[in-house]
Amino acid sequence: MMIKTFFLLLFSVVISAQKIQLVHLTQNIKDKSKSAKSLTIIDDREDPKIGSVSHQNVPFEIQFKDNQMENAVQEWFLSDNKKLGNTDFILLIETLKAYDEPTKKSTLGKLDVKLSSFVKKGDKYYFVSRLSDKFSFQPKYDVHIPKLTANKLSFILSKIINETYSNPTIDVALNENELKNYEEIILKQIKSLNSETLSDGVYPDFISFLKQEPSKEYAVNKNKKGTAIGFINAKNWPVVERLFGYVENGTAFRLTPVGFLEMKKDEKGFFVISSKNALSTQVSEGMIAGSLIGGVVGGAVAGAIDSKESRSSRMQKIYIDSLTGAYIFD
Repeated sequence: MMIKTFFLLLFSVVISAQKIQLVHLTQNIKDKSKSAKSLTIIDDREDPKIGSVSHQNVPFEIQFKDNQMENAVQEWFLSDNKKLGNTDFILLIETLKAYDEPTKKSTLGKLDVKLSSFVKKGDKYYFVSRLSDKFSFQPKYDVHIPKLTANKLSFILSKIINETYSNPTIDVALNENELKNYEEIILKQIKSLNSETLSDGVYPDFISFLKQEPSKEYAVNKNKKGTAIGFINAKNWPVVERLFGYVENGTAFRLTPVGFLEMKKDEKGFFVISSKNALSTQVSEGMIAGSLIGGVVGGAVAGAIDSKESRSSRMQKIYIDSLTGAYIFD
C-alpha cells in the first residue's frame, strides 16, 4: 500500500512538472508602410528552452506553439502582413529566460530578455533596435505568474517588431558572422562616442546625434535668463514635437520629462545625473513641450512624478544605451 501511494504521489509530481503555458501572439504587428517582405529569427542562445515559472508552487514551462518559436513568429508575421514589400527584417534572440527566484517571503517569477533587430540588405545586416530588460512578477500582486510572463513576452516581441518597421538603421554594415559581436563592432564607428568634441546644434533624434549631424531646421529657444526652454523652427515658432536634444559649446543636453539634462561621457558611454523615478515618468510630448515653453518644468511635468520619493536621494548616473538612446536602469 505504501509503495502504491508513493508511485501515485510521484506520478502527480511528474504531471505537475509537465504543465505548459503557451505564449499567445495576439498583438498587431502589421507593417503600415507595407515594406516588410520577411521576418527571420536568428536564435543565438545556448539553451533553446525558455524555462519555467510557478503558480501555486506548480512550475509551468513557457513555450511557443509546438515548442517552435521561429515557426510561431513567422505565422504571426504572415497573418498580419498579407501584402509583402521588399525589406527583410531580422530578429536576433540573445537572451530569453524565465525562472523562479526564491525570496525570504515568497518566490518571484522572473523574465530576462535581450532582443536585437536588423535590416538585411543583400548579405549585409544593419542594426535597427534593441530591447534589453528584466521583469519580476510577485505572487502577492500577480494572480497567475505563468500567464503574465507569457503575455509580457508576447508584448515585448510585438514592441520590438513594430519599432523595427519604423526606426532608422545605423549605417554600419555587418556580415552574418559578426552579429554575435555587433555591439562591439558598431560602437567603434559611432562618431558621438569616438570624437573628442561634439558638433554644436540641435539633434532631432538619437540617430542624428550618433552621426553628429545636427539639423539646420531647428534652434534652441531660451528665456531671458538664458535657460533653454525648448526648440524653435525656421519660422521662429515653438516646436511641439519632442526632439532629442542639442549641443552647445561642445556640451550635450538631452530633453527629458524634467527638462534639459547635461549628458556627460565616461568609459561606459553617455549618462545623465537623475533618478529612475524622474526619467521613467510617462508624460506626453505636448506636456513636456508646453511645460518647457511656459517655464514650468518643475510644476506640471514634475508633478507627474511620484512626490513620495525624494528625488535628490535617488540621484545617480543613469547611462544611455549607445545604440538606441534608451535609459539603462540597473
